[in-house]
Amino acid sequence: MSDSWEDFLDVIGLNQDIRQKAKLNVLLNFPLGEPKKELLQDLFDYITKIYGSEKCTILWWYEGSSPYPKLTSNPYTKIIGKGDLKFLQLLWERIAGDYILFLPEEFDVKIDVEDEEEFIGKCLIHYSQLLLKTPDANEVLYLNLNK
Repeated sequence: MSDSWEDFLDVIGLNQDIRQKAKLNVLLNFPLGEPKKELLQDLFDYITKIYGSEKCTILWWYEGSSPYPKLTSNPYTKIIGKGDLKFLQLLWERIAGDYILFLPEEFDVKIDVEDEEEFIGKCLIHYSQLLLKTPDANEVLYLNLNK
């Protein structure tokens, strides 16, 4: 685990009891932040093991050149599988400076919070585990709560 990410667990708004149960590991490294096909295939292998499905829901926040402000309570969502590697590759490159959250396919998007990190914390509490592309695009983290 990268020590630089340990503090992330403090940023996502977990109370002390839940924080003590939280674990964070670097699951995959993406050298230079490049979403190479082979690494994305490995990511989907992990998704299948973790969520028990070959598909997952991805969430991302991106304002790009839009004149509208970023709405963190309403992230973009899409259900994807291994057949969508090209979409994920292009999205990864386009929003390299933002998070991509990988959650179970049946994700319920009705979480109302103030910021992205708090949203991630609420998702971790709700699902007990999640995968997260870091804003630097160099790593995918695995966060989980021990019972």
